[in-house]
Amino acid sequence: MSKQATKLLWAAFLFVALVVMGQLSKGEAQEQADWLISYCTDAAVWQAEEARGVPLSERTGQPDYRGIAEEQCPGMRPAGPAQPAYQLVQF
Repeated sequence: MSKQATKLLWAAFLFVALVVMGQLSKGEAQEQADWLISYCTDAAVWQAEEARGVPLSERTGQPDYRGIAEEQCPGMRPAGPAQPAYQLVQF
């Protein structure tokens, strides 16, 4: 096998390896996103049941055991100040 054919074979191998690694990282990112959705849903259910006074032994979901729900889960943050429905403009 010539030197050029060997280099071409290695280049093809590296290209295939990069494509495979790219596909694996996409799958891992999707898996992480799915996990976060599940975590946020469980934390929201737990928080809502806690606010309603459901006894600890009867709650579903899970508490925010990692302490990331406020930062990572949309809708779990405390509400900000209300914005007016209209705005007066001075000229």
